[in-house]
Amino acid sequence: MIDFSGQGAIVTGAGSGIGRETALLLASRGAKVLVNDPAREMAQAVVDEIRAAGGAAAAELTPVGSVDAAKRIVRAAADFFGPVDILINNAGISRPGPFGQDSDADIERVFQVNLLGPYALMRAVWPGMVERGYGRILNTSSGAALGSGISGAYAPSKSGIIGLTKDAAISGKPHGIRINAIMPTAHTSLLENHPDRDFRRWIEINFPASLVAATSVFLTSRECDVTGEVFSTGGGLVQRVAFYETAGILDKELTPEAVRDNMERICATEGGTVITRQSDRRGASRLSRS
Repeated sequence: MIDFSGQGAIVTGAGSGIGRETALLLASRGAKVLVNDPAREMAQAVVDEIRAAGGAAAAELTPVGSVDAAKRIVRAAADFFGPVDILINNAGISRPGPFGQDSDADIERVFQVNLLGPYALMRAVWPGMVERGYGRILNTSSGAALGSGISGAYAPSKSGIIGLTKDAAISGKPHGIRINAIMPTAHTSLLENHPDRDFRRWIEINFPASLVAATSVFLTSRECDVTGEVFSTGGGLVQRVAFYETAGILDKELTPEAVRDNMERICATEGGTVITRQSDRRGASRLSRS
């Protein structure tokens, strides 16, 4: 059994959905959990459920989305259980719609909650994790980061999470900090805004949030040593998601016409390479040898 005894965890957006299930599972395995959610009744309901089962939890109601909010949340965690061992950036909002049809206010708010919020919280827990030589951080991206045509600001905010995860993972590894991201598929309140009613129903039937929580809990455990990775998870399926760089072409006298005429070769996937970080890219080494 993976055990979290003696560890303290912050879970944002923990009043419902994936956050709720993750908080419950962490607490059932010994973690002290700060249940962050601006919905007071839902946050307290999760805390009450954890305590009724013999676990330790406290509610924290600050909405994520700013540096000041992050500092308040981390201070509350310190007051409750001490050092933060685990940060799960689960909170998120969605304002779906075709590109160009979202409002200025929606764009700003989505980026604040989905990208600035996790970034600020990571910075707030970082000094303590570095000092102790240990930390586990899990960020929530989305398959929408790959493009759906109806995601509005949500898609680029979740793409930003991938860059945040991969870059911070490189900095954190020497300090014992492991950082990964998930692209979850689960029935959550975010889907209430999805325009496709049949899709919403399909997700509700086949993708309970508890199955995502299982992946999240492993990725924030002592036993997890992978870092800088993105995992797609939902319905019991867990997959690694990676960038892929094709072999492409190399032409020291490259012209626009050469790009045009070789586009099929440039896009062909045979002989390519999985890219985990920027240093994995082969272009510079190929140029130096040519």
